[in-house]
Amino acid sequence: MNSERTSAFFSNHRQEIHGAALLLFSIALAAIGQYFLTSAALHPRFWEVNTWGERLAENSTPLTGLMIYGIAGFIFIKAINFSAIQVDNFAPTLSTYPDHPPRFGFWVASIGLSILTTVFMSISDPLTNGVGYFLAGSLSVYMFVISVFFQEKWRLTGAREWVTWARVHSLEILWVILIVMAGFFLRFKYLENLPYSFINDEGQMGQNGTCLVRGLCPFIMETGWSQQPMTAFLPTGISAALLGNTAVAVRLVSVLIGTLAILAVYLFAREVFDPTTASIASILLALLPYHNHFSRLGVDNIMDSLAAPAILWLLYRGYKRGSIFAVLFAGIISGMSFYTYPGTRLAPVIGIAAAGYGLIFNYRQLRNFQRQILIFSMAFLVTAGPILGFFATHPESFSARINSVGIFQPDNFKNEMAITGHSAVEVISLQFMKSSLVFIATSAPSNFFNSPKPYLVPILAVFFMLGLAYTAYRIKDPRFFGLMIWFWAAILFGSTITGGPPTSQRMLMSSPALVIITAVGLVQVSKFFPKNVRILSLSAQIFLILVVAVSGFQNIQFYFNEYRVGNYFEDPTDEFTYETRLVTAPLHNQGRAYLVTDPGVPYLSFASLNYFSPDVEKSYFYLVTPQELASLPKDRDALFVATASHNLEIDQLAALIPGGERTTIYRKYHPDQVLYISYKITRQSLQGYQP
Repeated sequence: MNSERTSAFFSNHRQEIHGAALLLFSIALAAIGQYFLTSAALHPRFWEVNTWGERLAENSTPLTGLMIYGIAGFIFIKAINFSAIQVDNFAPTLSTYPDHPPRFGFWVASIGLSILTTVFMSISDPLTNGVGYFLAGSLSVYMFVISVFFQEKWRLTGAREWVTWARVHSLEILWVILIVMAGFFLRFKYLENLPYSFINDEGQMGQNGTCLVRGLCPFIMETGWSQQPMTAFLPTGISAALLGNTAVAVRLVSVLIGTLAILAVYLFAREVFDPTTASIASILLALLPYHNHFSRLGVDNIMDSLAAPAILWLLYRGYKRGSIFAVLFAGIISGMSFYTYPGTRLAPVIGIAAAGYGLIFNYRQLRNFQRQILIFSMAFLVTAGPILGFFATHPESFSARINSVGIFQPDNFKNEMAITGHSAVEVISLQFMKSSLVFIATSAPSNFFNSPKPYLVPILAVFFMLGLAYTAYRIKDPRFFGLMIWFWAAILFGSTITGGPPTSQRMLMSSPALVIITAVGLVQVSKFFPKNVRILSLSAQIFLILVVAVSGFQNIQFYFNEYRVGNYFEDPTDEFTYETRLVTAPLHNQGRAYLVTDPGVPYLSFASLNYFSPDVEKSYFYLVTPQELASLPKDRDALFVATASHNLEIDQLAALIPGGERTTIYRKYHPDQVLYISYKITRQSLQGYQP
């Protein structure tokens, strides 16, 4: 009887069993491909692209592992087709529009004010009227939002409706809060010293921000350090004004932006896929060392990982639900992306391309979205207009970053070919491979990360590659098309066409797409577990939990243990400018700091020194002689700070003016090495000194 039941079961579920077998084979094959890639990456000739074809059989190139991955992806798609897993659709829900006439008064006033601001920004000096331009631009955006709200007859949701909604979604709300708070905790933990140490670019963010808030620098409608709009430094300036000139104040802005990116990923994946995919993707991003690292570093590159999912979420929401308010705020955020880190400008381009593809794919419904297209376009122009007016007359500021780092600039490409001996195709291929393989197989040296490992742990790399194969298979679906261009555009424009790949700091926009594609792969595998059999349905949930838990443990263990203790981020010069704050900042305006260092290192040009102690006068002191000491001003205390190689000069100072306060600071992760020696002399001692 049992044999008959078994035979009947296999007969009735033959197709599902074959599909499951293919699935297991594809996963095993993908794991083999990952092993081959990881092993090959250790070979000293791994990056010799011109001999890859010759060395294919010896597994010293990425081609063998990638080909195995390709076969695994093909079998994975076959398994899905064989098992006839139900494919969900993503179709727009057309809404009916109000029949009341538009209120053109606010529209005209808003657009007119925006045009005037844009024109004046392009023909006058923003240094003289920066505050006025900023206020006028902000007012035009506000008026446009009000006009749309009036047009749609928006009303404030009552407290009872909010309570009802919260009760219905209470578990999901609590779950999302838990994920977001966990992500915040992981980004705030050890914030002051992880990564260590505080780098000069962070000092620039802090210095420009505090200068802006204090009214000492060109106001909002001007570019500052690295040709970034001054608005990029405003959050850091506000944070420093509240928390003081500390490392935490600068880095907290990135913590908050990185945490919001986790929420944006959940909202995007929830809107276009399902709660399970959204949960997995947001958890993976919260635990991802790559994103965690840049969520702690006080530079504004992290904005990329928030702008992209936020814009895409709102645009897909507008496409799916016909929501006017969604596309309105998508347009505003797209316009705001031109006021921050230059790379963030790619986010609205990706969003427009993804939404445009969806509209073209459903071209018969294009007429039904004319209203959304108009609202988005006007919101973008009204918001971005003032800064675009500035860039119109300062094109060098707009293109400064790509001009400085792009490999296609005059002579850069030729020099690269001459130095490496590679052809043009080989140079581009190598750039692309270095930019993309860092996600699954190779290390991430330099470029603000210095990680000895790839972005993804091996178990996630396998499911990411399977998810990538499924994304390519579903490319006709606007969701998957958006994911595909989102991921690859960040890699191509952020790293492939720039110098020194992989440029981790410029590929951050890909990190949300990375975890969403990985989540898609995991969810597709879980669908092979039949839902109508309780134990198998439970097994699917256990499978997802195990993968997320194991990979999460590996990520936490790596970043907070191996990476932190190994101090891969270290730089002695940055350590010096960071740790000297302990002795320079307390001086305030009651003392002067003198650096006794090597003339070849321009320490005083490093923004960190001035950020931590902005009111302390600083200068170099290279020659310790009685005459030089006697010539120093005597109205303030004098603090001499020497690098480790100049300890003899401190001894000379102590011999000439004894009784000073001497301090020796050792390197944090190299306690046997001296970082600097300081010697503080009071003004009374200086006044009484006679050579």
